[in-house]
Amino acid sequence: MTEPETHRDRGAHRAERRGPSGTVLVWIALAVVAVLLLLAAVFLIPRGDDDAAGNKPSDAGSTSAAAAPSGAGTAKGDEPVVVGRGETRAKTWSALLQDSGVALGRPQDDAGTRGLVSRALGEAAGGTADRTATDEALKFRARTEGDAAPVRSAAERLDQLAGNPTASASAEPTPLSPALAAGAASGGPQPNTTVVSRADWDDYHSKHSDTDLVASTPADTDAPTADDATLQKALDQWAHLAEAFHALVAIDASGSMAAKVSEDGSTRMDLTKAAAQTAVKLFPDHDELGLWKFGRELDGTKDYRELAPVRELSETVDGTTQRDALAKDVDGLTYYPKGYTGLYDTTLAAYRQVLKDDAPDHLKTVIVLTDGINQDAGSIGLDELLTKLKDEQDPDNPVRIITVGISQDADETVLQKIAAATGGSSHMARAPEDIQDVFVKALTSE
Repeated sequence: MTEPETHRDRGAHRAERRGPSGTVLVWIALAVVAVLLLLAAVFLIPRGDDDAAGNKPSDAGSTSAAAAPSGAGTAKGDEPVVVGRGETRAKTWSALLQDSGVALGRPQDDAGTRGLVSRALGEAAGGTADRTATDEALKFRARTEGDAAPVRSAAERLDQLAGNPTASASAEPTPLSPALAAGAASGGPQPNTTVVSRADWDDYHSKHSDTDLVASTPADTDAPTADDATLQKALDQWAHLAEAFHALVAIDASGSMAAKVSEDGSTRMDLTKAAAQTAVKLFPDHDELGLWKFGRELDGTKDYRELAPVRELSETVDGTTQRDALAKDVDGLTYYPKGYTGLYDTTLAAYRQVLKDDAPDHLKTVIVLTDGINQDAGSIGLDELLTKLKDEQDPDNPVRIITVGISQDADETVLQKIAAATGGSSHMARAPEDIQDVFVKALTSE
């Protein structure tokens, strides 16, 4: 505060020496400042003709974004729009997030995706969208699409749509589905819409004025955006879930997996194999997966047998890739008609294997799928297993266990305790048709 006061004293001294002319100069200076402030106000206040200019014929149905924190991607041009061959029928941004036909980028560096995430979270907080469904969609996107290879830029996604004659934003939203995501990841049906920023769309449209793509936003929505802290938390979670995966999957091969569970004669094992095949197709090449099957004394005295060690899915294995080798191993899975379930010994062995694996900067995980309870009288007990899981954990590079119970026969309480001991999660596929979705949901959980 002392320096400004010093300047003011000097100004007063000069005024005394110069007489009235100094006063005149002061008034002139004040007048100039006033004019400058007036001009600034004129140029900074939004003008109606600017808004109209932004509403091009191809942007029918678009609405202006609500004001939001700086981290929400609301700078001019960062507002998200939906692009396809027709106006979107989605009524909320959360619905778009949950639509498997909508392609996104990485929200950390894609303004359009970041704006969609912010608005979906804002809707969930305000009660116009289901919070659980929004959170689950964010996790699924991060794990299966947000870091899938290749993640396309906004311009690339628009080019992809332009070259896809079936792309139509007017199509009814299709709920996120593991099967659809796996199909798209392996060259199947591609997205029919995408979300990009207003600036990205304007740039594309200026270079392709004859395009039949149009931009729009959800109908009748002036969606609130998430506050900075909420948005940042979501972005951090996205980045975490998009980290490379290092997972060992152990599948129950006991006799109870032969139980027929559908009218066409499919068994629990058949449905579990189908779910595992989906998972194998679903994840990026940099993810690392391996496979065990378990029962009781499948390999000498061991209750489990390794079918494939954990390797990067793109790694070459005997002239093929780890992904293709795993798909073949999964297809060959069989149950043992009189086999029992060695759940506890297998879980501990898989946990120790992944603990010692050299996989820094990966999400180290064991996924156990079972339809029963531990039936190995000679194995360790549950209390001992839980103690060992906690005591042997590596705080610097932890391993989480995710359990998936198949059918009502699985002991839900036991599976929850096993997962909780490592900070993992437990899931139940109570009905046969739930196995695929539950399995992939388990893989995409934190």
